[in-house]
Amino acid sequence: MEFVRVEDVFSVYPEVFVHPVNCVGVSKDILSRQVKKAWPDYFREYTRACIRKKLEPGVPVWHEVGELFGTRFVASLPLKYHWQEKIRPDLTRTAFSTLLSEFCERQITTAAIPLFDGPPEGWIEREIAKLTDAQLSGSLHTVYLFNAGNC
Repeated sequence: MEFVRVEDVFSVYPEVFVHPVNCVGVSKDILSRQVKKAWPDYFREYTRACIRKKLEPGVPVWHEVGELFGTRFVASLPLKYHWQEKIRPDLTRTAFSTLLSEFCERQITTAAIPLFDGPPEGWIEREIAKLTDAQLSGSLHTVYLFNAGNC
């Protein structure tokens, strides 16, 4: 598996874009504004899910964005209930494990995953590599890592 750091994640076209979110639908970070602009239908679905209390921290929700080439899915990754909470490492580990299992089920080969505040430097790469060895048996080839700012 190859980890590629990118400055502008919207210049690459992974099969799945992972969007770290909270469960109340309030987000003023730069990444969420860019995601809302790129996939407005997805963002409306995410907001509706928050209003209906359908999101749960640690449980990813997949949205098909239907692009012909490039990104097929946006995966909402709720890492905390409220935007003011701190990200919990145990919840993040569970969320990544579930997410990677779904990568395997959907035969995802490329993904864009944010480097968000909370985990120590290099934690995401180590965790993905560890979980990939245990779960994916080689289907995930490229992971684009990008700076998410404050999610």
